[in-house]
Amino acid sequence: MKLKLKIAFNTLFATLLFTFTLSAQYYQTHGDGIEITSYRPFEEVTDYANFSNCTANGPGEQNICFTSKIEELFNKNLKVPKDSISQNFNGKVYFNFFTDVKGKLESTEIFSRPETKFIEKKIDGVLKKLPTLKVATIKDTAVSTGYVLYAKFNPGEPIRLKVIDIKVSKESLKEEEKEAEDDVPFVIVDDVPLFPGCEDMAKSSWRSCFQKKINKHIVKNFSYPEEAKKLGVGGRINIMFVIDKDGSVKNIRTRGPHPLLELEGRRIIAKLPLMTPGKVKGKAVRVPFSIPITFRNVF
Repeated sequence: MKLKLKIAFNTLFATLLFTFTLSAQYYQTHGDGIEITSYRPFEEVTDYANFSNCTANGPGEQNICFTSKIEELFNKNLKVPKDSISQNFNGKVYFNFFTDVKGKLESTEIFSRPETKFIEKKIDGVLKKLPTLKVATIKDTAVSTGYVLYAKFNPGEPIRLKVIDIKVSKESLKEEEKEAEDDVPFVIVDDVPLFPGCEDMAKSSWRSCFQKKINKHIVKNFSYPEEAKKLGVGGRINIMFVIDKDGSVKNIRTRGPHPLLELEGRRIIAKLPLMTPGKVKGKAVRVPFSIPITFRNVF
């Protein structure tokens, strides 16, 4: 049985196939778009690489300190060409950077569009001037940190930035790795996790009930990001998460073509209700899932 579970874990990953073509709904924006999403990364993530002189306590003060340091770095090293507006540049750019377990810049990525080509090398050049950050540690293990930022450039005005997501890599944590070894795929678990409302159905219907319920949940909570609509952003994201032994949703991770779509996927999955956990031989187990969602911009 142990070998069977290990093979299945390596070759089968429960995949619930949903493809949505949905209309845009309300999504939080403000003024020039600096308030991009309702997600507050500094409140959700408390351990991350930071500037050495950002010693204030509390997510609000840490947010202000980190953001001001990044803005200072950009305003010192990047000047927006005065004729940039004539190049159809609306002043908005999304980019990310990752630091390694020593706090040094490891990689950068700019979510480019044709009209941002002229400024992409400038952004990359500024990021390469980033000082070594104070390393984050979780359970005495140094971890890498990824930041996703939104930048607003206007000729003659200070550059403004907003951190819209923070991703802390926990792959190196032995405890996380040990827990993942015990994951049991949805396709072979004895008793699948029970979505509220499926309890009174025949056991043979639990899988199909789960799929219908999660489908309904996604459709009900989906909101095409307004900013993504304006930018013409669409595409497929993959959402990975685990229904833990207590029935809660844990370890939500996303991969996709744009951070706005990833954030929307994470927001939807984070709203899933507490479930009855999956079981093997009557014992609660962790059950991993991978759900692809396609955002089709039809506007």
